[in-house]
Amino acid sequence: MNKITLHYIYDPLCGWCYGASPLIEIANSHPDIVLELHGGGMLAGASRLHMDNQFREHIKQSDKRIAAMTGQIFGNDYLKMLDEPNLVLDSAPPLQAILASEKQQKALAMLKAVQHAHYVSGRHISNPNVLLAIAQEIGLDSEQYQFDYAEQGGNNLEHHIHYSRQLLTQSESSGFPTLLIKQQHKWLRVPLQNYLGDPQKWQQFLDSLVAANQ
Repeated sequence: MNKITLHYIYDPLCGWCYGASPLIEIANSHPDIVLELHGGGMLAGASRLHMDNQFREHIKQSDKRIAAMTGQIFGNDYLKMLDEPNLVLDSAPPLQAILASEKQQKALAMLKAVQHAHYVSGRHISNPNVLLAIAQEIGLDSEQYQFDYAEQGGNNLEHHIHYSRQLLTQSESSGFPTLLIKQQHKWLRVPLQNYLGDPQKWQQFLDSLVAANQ
């Protein structure tokens, strides 16, 4: 049976990606689907977010919509963290950690863990020491993870983000999350947003996608 590859363009600090995470897990667990992760670096490099009151309120209002639509939980500790003075959100370190975790076949587990750490527990996932602790919590070999984390920085991380953004451009997509499938040398968008908060219909859609590919 032919397997379908779904290309998931995401950012660990994207609230809508957190909202979509239950659907991504369902796709990943499907026996006839291969999931590839592409981190877009929404808040990386020059785009790092230095929190101010305007952004803080924008994020809080957006999070309320995401919670209402998807049922995902935004914890009190996360809300407290948003109110911290001088808070900086940088998605480069958690992306680097996810790339490092891929070397131990746990990229999606790391993405899920950093999303929970951020949005529920209010932990600072832009801090490499926090990321190391999370890696240990999900059962990664610490020594291997630290080696791979160092390896995946710099040019490797830049190239990964650049390729992810190229996929967005080539598919005429914008924003996160974006889910793509390649058919006859064309990138087609999978309508992930249509199934937010409805895992049963999403499962049915994936089954029909797989059946059409046979």
